[in-house]
Amino acid sequence: MKFFQNILVILATVAASTTFAGQVVKLPMPPTFTEQVAPENILRTYPLGSITKQAAFVHHGKAIRTLTLPNGKEGWVYEAGIKQARTYLHPTKEKETVYETVPDDRKSTYTLVFDDKGVVIDVLYNEHGRHDGLTALQAQRKARGEGAGKH
Repeated sequence: MKFFQNILVILATVAASTTFAGQVVKLPMPPTFTEQVAPENILRTYPLGSITKQAAFVHHGKAIRTLTLPNGKEGWVYEAGIKQARTYLHPTKEKETVYETVPDDRKSTYTLVFDDKGVVIDVLYNEHGRHDGLTALQAQRKARGEGAGKH
């Protein structure tokens, strides 16, 4: 009896992997901070609640640092601005060019704030080291006509 259970488990695993192998999962892509677009516009359109850590990493690359915020949430810090092209070689020998920012004290930074499920719930933006308090939650509340002080 145990033999037949093992065979069924193996067949189910093979069937599932064959079924899903041909499907491509599209990750939601967040907007990018650039010097040409005002940060308020990017924050206003950032799709909060739908960007996973995987999608954030694929789109933004490796954070320049990670931190634990005062509210206990995880934050990934990135630099905004001009990015430099870097080419990497995949294990499949395929080349891919990605654009990464180079650390610089004069650049603006943004922090992706993740909830306990690994989804972006807010974006904090700071210009040139200032903690000026621009956040995606505030920008989106303002765009909807809600007061900044309402929670």
